Amino acid sequence: MAETHVISGLIRKRAELLGQIEVHQKEIQRIAEILQHVDHTIKLFSPEFDLRSVKSKRKNQRNPYFGRGELQSLVLACLRDAIEPINYKQIATYTLATKGIDTALEVSIESNIRVVLKRLQTKGIVSSIGNERPCLWKLAN
Repeated sequence: MAETHVISGLIRKRAELLGQIEVHQKEIQRIAEILQHVDHTIKLFSPEFDLRSVKSKRKNQRNPYFGRGELQSLVLACLRDAIEPINYKQIATYTLATKGIDTALEVSIESNIRVVLKRLQTKGIVSSIGNERPCLWKLAN
């Protein structure tokens, strides 16, 4: 027999998720109505305009822990301070310690650090060493 407290917890979670779905569906409906008004306004000013030619624009969600360009500056400072090449996990630990943020959030910012490192590598500012995972990173010469 299933434990009643487990079932009641799952039922509570299901109800919570259904509530979130309803909220998001209402938001989608509201935005779709606004989009329809914008489409009609475009057609009012330019009846021949093909609305299908407009592609959706991706909205980037900012990292709440760092300001614009701050993570990149912290990564570069970490690499400058490092005596030998280091991996992105060590960089994450350094950046969180520098900002005074709980190190339990390390996993949540590791992907951001990898993106910053790849961008800096493309610009020729940093370089990776070796083929093993995780890569070791250092400032380019």
